[in-house]
Amino acid sequence: MKKPLLTVLPGGESRAFDEGTLLLDACADMGMVLRTPCGGKGFCGKCAIEARGDLSEPLELEPRLTGGVPGMRLACRAQMRGDVTVKRAPVFAAGRGRVSVPPAGHGLGLAVDIGTTSIQISLADLASGETQALASFMNPQRRYGHDVVSRIAASTDPEAGRALVSLLRGSIFSAVADTLVQAGIPPARIEHMVCAGNTTMTYFFAGLDVKPLGAFPYTAAHRDFAAIEIPDARAFGAGARIEALPVASAYLGGDLVGGLALLDGQGHRRGVFFIDLGTNGEMFLRTPSGDIFAASCAMGPALEGMNISHGMTADEGALTHVHMNANVPSCEVMGGGEPVGISGTGLIDAVSIMRGSGMIGASGAFARTGGKETFRIVSHNGISAVRICGNVIITQKDIRSLQLAKGASLAGANILLKEAGCAVGEIGQVFIAGAFGENLSIDHFKRLSFIPLFPRAVYSFSGNTSLAAAARACVDPAFMARTRELRDAARVVELSTHPEFNDEFVRCLDFS
Repeated sequence: MKKPLLTVLPGGESRAFDEGTLLLDACADMGMVLRTPCGGKGFCGKCAIEARGDLSEPLELEPRLTGGVPGMRLACRAQMRGDVTVKRAPVFAAGRGRVSVPPAGHGLGLAVDIGTTSIQISLADLASGETQALASFMNPQRRYGHDVVSRIAASTDPEAGRALVSLLRGSIFSAVADTLVQAGIPPARIEHMVCAGNTTMTYFFAGLDVKPLGAFPYTAAHRDFAAIEIPDARAFGAGARIEALPVASAYLGGDLVGGLALLDGQGHRRGVFFIDLGTNGEMFLRTPSGDIFAASCAMGPALEGMNISHGMTADEGALTHVHMNANVPSCEVMGGGEPVGISGTGLIDAVSIMRGSGMIGASGAFARTGGKETFRIVSHNGISAVRICGNVIITQKDIRSLQLAKGASLAGANILLKEAGCAVGEIGQVFIAGAFGENLSIDHFKRLSFIPLFPRAVYSFSGNTSLAAAARACVDPAFMARTRELRDAARVVELSTHPEFNDEFVRCLDFS
């Protein structure tokens, strides 16, 4: 039986797919990067694409989200029934503006933060050292699972393993090529590319076998990536170098090592605690005497808006903050207007406010009596939920997902402090990094106790240190050498095999 063909215009490239394949997945397989800040749940409308042919009938919500424009479909909802033709969509520029063209004669570099949930790319001028945002999009590997453990398990099937590599590489190089062409920059000007990510993402990008990372004793045989050969990079300049920041272990990647090097020397007379919040929580502790301890814990994708009923990344339409004034909640929405979903920072704010009012107890469960009803309780698909703003709701399951992230983070930090023999009072500087950067409310973060309370510390936001470190390494060879030195100096605390972690994790689940 003939399989449906997907044809991409302009260019006319075609490929056959199984009947019922989501248009979003088919486009990803053909290197098309589509915006999916809601994770493909179908409520943000950002993946709308011009598509004609034999597709499943539009769902009731599609006309509203696509503006009723004929031929526009939500790629995350439309399924291929027969042959389909789509028009290539413009790549989402991370800076939401035009890319400035560096002066002729200046070599260019690329910095790539390969996150488990999302990917961010910056363009670097190798002569001036200046960087600018180039593209940001969801990691297309998520169809194989939202966390690295699921993707490692999927890779045991040879076909899926190859797909995980090609999806990741294809999305990055397609986004780069399309954005550069839109800006009028020849890809041949690219001379250097540096990637940073957790160890699993780095291995996938480098085309290495990830299975040993997910099986005892969880070893990373390759820790340095000075020369990565990728056929997709043929359009770059002759002799263009592709490398990745070094990793420390199976669960401590270049994103953590990059942050360690980027913040090297800051707060040197005081203890320093650093945490990079995301699907994984990477953290390091530098004692007042200069010893470095590092660890990583699986937090799940809740902070990046995934596995949350109306969760989405911090994109246009995302509810990013919740405030309480005279017992009346108000919300901040990225780009203004009504919210279409809620980001990780908005989720933290809302749950913290509910906890402070007694609407939820220390266990995270909705209080049956005694709590002040801060938000309106509604029924959502037969279960209790609270309406935060507009049509955005949070369910008990969403709170549990946030609780699991919080429990893992706090447990990991507590064990790191214990292994280092360091008291909370010895920490003078706390750096919080991650995709949401300065959008995070430190007061709500503290109330939910994602990390220990450091009474003498100054709390600072560091932004996306993974991307910043990759950009620094792209323009400064000495920085790459420094990452290796600090990686070798750090003592890795393996939480996955630590005898106290599970008990500590359970103890840390409460919002106490």
